Amino acid sequence: MSYLLIISIFFLLLLVAFALIQKMLFQNIANKLFEENRKKLLEESKEEFKSLRSHTNEDLETKKVSIEKQLSLLKDELKSLRDNTTALKTDLSHSKDTLGSLTQITNDLNAVLSNNQKRGQWGERQAEDLLQHFDLQEGTNYEKQASESGGRPDFTFKLPKGKRLNMDVKYPIKAYQAYLQVDSKNEQEQHLKQFINDVKTHIKTIAKRKYINPAEGTLDYCLMFVSNEGIFQFINQQDEILDLAKGFSIVLCGPTSLFAILSLIRQSVKSFQIEEKAKSFQKEFERFQNEWENYKGKINSVEEKFGKAQEALDEARGTRTRALEKPLQKILEHEFKEDPKK
Repeated sequence: MSYLLIISIFFLLLLVAFALIQKMLFQNIANKLFEENRKKLLEESKEEFKSLRSHTNEDLETKKVSIEKQLSLLKDELKSLRDNTTALKTDLSHSKDTLGSLTQITNDLNAVLSNNQKRGQWGERQAEDLLQHFDLQEGTNYEKQASESGGRPDFTFKLPKGKRLNMDVKYPIKAYQAYLQVDSKNEQEQHLKQFINDVKTHIKTIAKRKYINPAEGTLDYCLMFVSNEGIFQFINQQDEILDLAKGFSIVLCGPTSLFAILSLIRQSVKSFQIEEKAKSFQKEFERFQNEWENYKGKINSVEEKFGKAQEALDEARGTRTRALEKPLQKILEHEFKEDPKK
């Protein structure tokens, strides 16, 4: 028993030793494999790191260039924005000055429109601007505030053949402004009625001044110039005003229609001047024709005298010359001989 036990223990120890040796062998192999794998992994990691660093450097350079480009663009944009801001401030300053000027002009215009006399002067200035456009000269083509049958029209146009056309300037705006500013229908009707009455009063006033007097050289109608186109167009929509003006032979006109009338006046003046020049030319032509007939008579007389002179000259050159040549020939043929006795 003891022998078997000893053998068993021996084998057991041998197995344990073998197991320990095998474990150590496996441990060494594993360590060796781990070390090899570690070195390989380190090498691969180094290569990948190098590649990654290279790509990273390229990306950083590209991004640097891109960022610098963006910064340059941003710098340009900021400069442009700064310049635009400066220009905007300048424009705002100019706009402020312009607005102040427009405000002053508006106030001045309101002051003009609120005064009857100044409104009349404003309307006359508009009419004169149109006259200057057609190069119509005061004193030659028209007169201002000239006496006419006891009245004094604002403008008197001088027409061909001694005719005249009178015109008064009106600016009926007070009731018209009130009509535009109110919203109530009843108030609008009241102001419209007042406006119509004001225009009718102007028409009747002009009719009383006797600006129409054909016996003394005027045309059989006169003009009432409404110097605001909008008001004139509004008046044209009021039949009772148009009927009243027609009854008094007063032609209502605004800036546009006065433009057309002045164009006709200018054309008639030119046509009359052309007609007068044509008459003068005709007289000069008739005078030339008479002088031409006299000239032709004198030329014919001179030609007749030249004809007779030519005949006398031909006779002198022909018959008379031959008559002279005959004795001359005999003279030349005569021989003068010396007398020997002498």
